[in-house]
Amino acid sequence: MRAALLGLLGLLASATPAGAKAPPVYPWQEAERHMGEIVTVDGVVAAAHSTGDTCVLEFAPDDPHALRVILVLPMLSSLPSKPERLYAGKRVRASGVVRRFAGRPEMVLRSPAQIEVIDVAGPSSPPAAAAAPPEPPAAEKPPRGLGQAIARQLSAAAPCERARAKWHEAADNAGELSTALGRCLEGGGYRCRRESAALAPALTALEWAEQQVDAACP
Repeated sequence: MRAALLGLLGLLASATPAGAKAPPVYPWQEAERHMGEIVTVDGVVAAAHSTGDTCVLEFAPDDPHALRVILVLPMLSSLPSKPERLYAGKRVRASGVVRRFAGRPEMVLRSPAQIEVIDVAGPSSPPAAAAAPPEPPAAEKPPRGLGQAIARQLSAAAPCERARAKWHEAADNAGELSTALGRCLEGGGYRCRRESAALAPALTALEWAEQQVDAACP
C-alpha cells in the first residue's frame, strides 16, 4: 500500500506541463516553507538506505522533522542494485513536490530526471608546487688566447678614451671663452684684453689635448 501511494505521489510530482520553467532551487533546510510547491532542493546526503521498493535519502538523519527524499525504485530502472551507494555522501539536487507525511516533509521521486549528483569530487588536493625555474646556463669562457687579446684591446682603448674625454673638456672650455671674446668684440667696447688673455691658454690646452688623442688613438 505504501509503495502504491508513493508511486501515485511520484506521478503527481512529475506531471509538469511541457515548456514549464525549471523549479526554483532552495537549500533542503527551506523545503518545509514550500509545502505543496514544485521546487528543487539542494544538499549533501548524510545517510541513505533502501527499504523494500524505496530508497530513502536523509539530509539530517538525527532530525525527525528534516526533509527526506524517497526514490520509488520500480520506476527508476536505471539505478544500480544498491542505489544508496550512489547518493550517500554526495551533494544532490532533487526536484518534485514537497509534501508532509507522518509529520515530516518528503519529496517522492519516480524519474531519474528528478535527481542529479552535482558534486562527486572529494576534498580538493593542494596545488602542486610550481617547478623551480631552470638555472641559466653558465657563460662559456672564451679561449685563453682570445681572452688575452680582448684584454689587450680594452687596455689599449682606455688611454684613448681618457684622451678623448680630456679633449672634449678642453674644447668646451675654449668654446665658452671664445664666445665671451666674440661678444666683447661685437660690443665694440675696445676693452677685450681680459677675454683675449683667458682664451689664449685655453687654446693651448686644446692643442695639447689633440696631441694626446693622436698619440693614444692610432
